[in-house]
Amino acid sequence: MSKLDDVLARVDADLDGALARQFETIRIKSISTDPAYKAETRANAEWHARDLASIGFDAAVRDIAGYPMLVGHDRSAPGRSILFYGHYDVQPVDPLELWDNDPFDPQIIDTPQSKIITGRGSADDKGQLMTFVEACRAWKTVTGSLPVPVTILLEGEEESGGANLPPSWTPISTNYAPMSP
Repeated sequence: MSKLDDVLARVDADLDGALARQFETIRIKSISTDPAYKAETRANAEWHARDLASIGFDAAVRDIAGYPMLVGHDRSAPGRSILFYGHYDVQPVDPLELWDNDPFDPQIIDTPQSKIITGRGSADDKGQLMTFVEACRAWKTVTGSLPVPVTILLEGEEESGGANLPPSWTPISTNYAPMSP
């Protein structure tokens, strides 16, 4: 068995845990376009910081002019760094009557094509960002460390235009080099 096979087997073995974490973040109503959800949007950033810290990332919620961003680093490996960007905020759920279920009560449903996870943010972008985090979790469990330094940047206002990230941004590090083709 290859190292990748071992990592993929670990992903499969922890599917229930990964789904529980995915559902937990979907339940957080991080609607950045509605100020009524400001506290929950921040709570989602803090949830991700704790989750990344649980797998060895140096993770912190950083305040910017709008909703906070989260930056996590795992520099346990040598070499060039990679950056993963995602967002933890979601669109509003209106009109609510068009939902078959509570949009913040994720479920797994069978469709003619496959099983899918329902819930606001399950596809954009909480599902995507958790896929990456779960891959890091499995890799580190199997091998002890990631193969390269990884930085994760998650913002909380992509769905409301992300206007505050660029002017508030300061480089996390100056040792990043472009990757060769």
